[in-house]
Amino acid sequence: MSTQETAVFEFIERADTHAQIDDLLDDLLQVVAIYGFQHMIYTGLPVGDNKIEPLVKSNRLPQDWWQRYVELDYSRSDPVCQQVFVTVKPFVWHEAGEHFAHLEGAARIVGEANEHGLADGYIVPVFSQDEWLSAISFGGSNRLELNNRERGAINLMAIYASSAIERHQRRRPSPKRLSEREREVLLWTSAGKSCWDVSVILGISEQTVRYHTAQIRHKLNANNTTHAVVRALQQGEINLGQLSESLGDTH
Repeated sequence: MSTQETAVFEFIERADTHAQIDDLLDDLLQVVAIYGFQHMIYTGLPVGDNKIEPLVKSNRLPQDWWQRYVELDYSRSDPVCQQVFVTVKPFVWHEAGEHFAHLEGAARIVGEANEHGLADGYIVPVFSQDEWLSAISFGGSNRLELNNRERGAINLMAIYASSAIERHQRRRPSPKRLSEREREVLLWTSAGKSCWDVSVILGISEQTVRYHTAQIRHKLNANNTTHAVVRALQQGEINLGQLSESLGDTH
């Protein structure tokens, strides 16, 4: 077994021993440095008009670059971010550029990232109970040529790290994002009720229902009601019993 592979398996053995998530990710970043990475971000990915900043779990990117990325809402035109939406397969950043070079502003984003020490990287989509889609992305100052064995090692570490984080987070109850009224609106709309129907049922204005619906989608990073229901179930905002009861009320 090579020195690199030994470091990978030693990290996997340590993954569940860290008391803090930041300690785990510090360890991960130190190990992936052997593959040429100096930076990393672990984040959910934004849906629709939502922003990426509130979805970030841990950010080890150059701060001045990240501030620019957020201020200019680069996730909409970032080839790497857009590639994750169409594949669950991990990939090297420059491979995404080959498919999304046509996006307006894509070349500028790639060029500016390079100027900030992010010439290339590798991204691994991972499961998260908090977001519909998350990823761990590693960046470095040189163009990458990773073979299949190296990609597999990085994939394995990212998956183990994200799984350890999920287990760590499940030990603590997730804070609720939705208000009681928002949960009522979501359950009734999931049952197929229109905004007008919900306004009559709850004794509020139709405009208020539309406001609550927009807030629900924003808080849950969802692009429609069906997506919001899935996200609410994932995060424990509603449960299957409540959902079944609301659907039963429509019959």
